[in-house]
Amino acid sequence: MTGIKAKKLSLNLSKDEFIKKMIFHTDDEIERCKKYLDLKGVEYHIVLANFIGLNNHGKVEYKKVSCLYQYDKRIRNILYKYISAFEESIRAFICNKYSQTIDSFKKISESICERISRGGSLSRELEDLDLGKLLNLAKKLSAEEKSRLFGKTEKLSENLNAVRELRNAVSHHRLLFIYEDFETCFIDGKELDSLQANILNLYKLINPYYQEFFKIAINDAIKADDDREFTNAIPKTAIIRI
Repeated sequence: MTGIKAKKLSLNLSKDEFIKKMIFHTDDEIERCKKYLDLKGVEYHIVLANFIGLNNHGKVEYKKVSCLYQYDKRIRNILYKYISAFEESIRAFICNKYSQTIDSFKKISESICERISRGGSLSRELEDLDLGKLLNLAKKLSAEEKSRLFGKTEKLSENLNAVRELRNAVSHHRLLFIYEDFETCFIDGKELDSLQANILNLYKLINPYYQEFFKIAINDAIKADDDREFTNAIPKTAIIRI
């Protein structure tokens, strides 16, 4: 059809070429676009534009690209906070359970017990573990302990692996809405690997004390009191709700 361009922008566009593909409504938007292309990179903006989708003339409103980037960052910041809380709760559970009976911890990790015997402490040893190693310890807990710590334990190993990969994506500042390497998790018996599913998986695993705070933070991320157009600029397919 005449006038219709490619459905996706090439990842090799230059800064000036990308700007020509944007629809701007104010001069301020143009200046903001130029600044953030320098600060965040052209390719990051291109993949977001492609996620949103182009119009029949191969263009997209810059406002939508900018708002989706902001929304992605909000979700990342929230996840960072609550994944950290998730880690802390695992360390606290293990430390509270075994710090006074360290010999019984040998069934979980003989190497950690050996280091403790040379003058270390369980809390310090646990702090030195990255999330992947900490989750591997948690998988060695008894069925009763895992139930107390995580609630439902069906497909627990897979769901913990999914949290680990979610944390990797967040920690490396990946754009979550276009990230393709989330691990599979199981939600109500369904095998899923979407961002939405991975966030819900974390919500179900996290300590009940944090769940309502986490839910409110995620659901409120789409709101912006200082920008009434923010919510409407986000594609409905990108909106995350718990």
